[in-house]
Parts: sequence; structure tokens; C-alpha cells
Amino acid sequence: MIRLIGAAMIVFGAGSFGIAKTLQFYRQQRQLRSFLNMLEILKCELNYTLFPLPKLCRITTERSDRICADFLNAYAASLDNGACRSVAAREAFGGIKCVLPPDACMAILELFSALGRYDLGGEENLLRLTQHRLNAALERGETEKRPMAKGYALLGVCTGVAIAILLV
Repeated sequence: MIRLIGAAMIVFGAGSFGIAKTLQFYRQQRQLRSFLNMLEILKCELNYTLFPLPKLCRITTERSDRICADFLNAYAASLDNGACRSVAAREAFGGIKCVLPPDACMAILELFSALGRYDLGGEENLLRLTQHRLNAALERGETEKRPMAKGYALLGVCTGVAIAILLV
């Protein structure tokens, strides 16, 4: 009886790992969409207001998702404390729980490191380029998500069953 309980725990534990990896794919897609939405809001605010960058970020947080709002608040606070844009972006990005792919992370860091350096046309081009890069990461993730998610879930359960068979 104890062996069966142990085997069930092993299968459950390994299956949970696979399912957790699957949920990470879905969380990644949700965060990419949140950042794309934030960039659209930021672009609109930039076009219609001429606020300084920290205030622009704080206004954008009011209409953004939680992870984006946390990022923008931390970024604005770092800028208010005198940090340069690239350091503020890295600190703000490090302070949030983010599961974005590396290329999307780099696109966001590059955007917020350069934001505020150019005129309005340059800022719009920079935001459009970042949106294009995030859309490419989103599309790539969509094509990879379904097979990889199923694969991780199945691999976790099968590994658990294999270990349970070996131990029982």
C-alpha cells in the first residue's frame, strides 16, 4: 500500500512539473499581449501629451495590466531618483516576475533605454519597431506553444510513470 501511495506521489510530482511548464507557455503569451497593449497606450499618450518620461509612464500605468504597471512604476521611480534610462530599465525589469522570451526582454530593455532621446517621429518609430519585435515573438510563441505544451505535460506524466514502475 505504501508503495502505491509513493508511486502515485511520484507520478503526481512529475506530472505537476510538466503542467507547470505548460502553464508557463500560456503565461508568457499573456505577458507578451500585456506589453503590446502597454506599448499601444504609451504611443497614444506620447502622441497626445508632452509630459516628461516619468509622468508619461505613470499615466500609462493607470490603463495597463499589473505586470506592466509594476514595470512602469519602478522605471519612473528610478528615473526620478536620477538613474539613467538604461539602468532604470534594467532595475525595473529585474523587479518584476517576468517569463518573456529573451528576444522580447531585449526589445523592451532597448526601448526603455532609448525612450526620451528622440523627437516625436523617432519615438513613434522606436515604439513601432518594438511592437513589431514583440508581435514576432508572440507569433513564434503561438506556433510553438501547443506542441511544446502538450509535450511537456506528457513528458512529465510519462517520466513519473516510468520512475514509479522502476521503484515499485
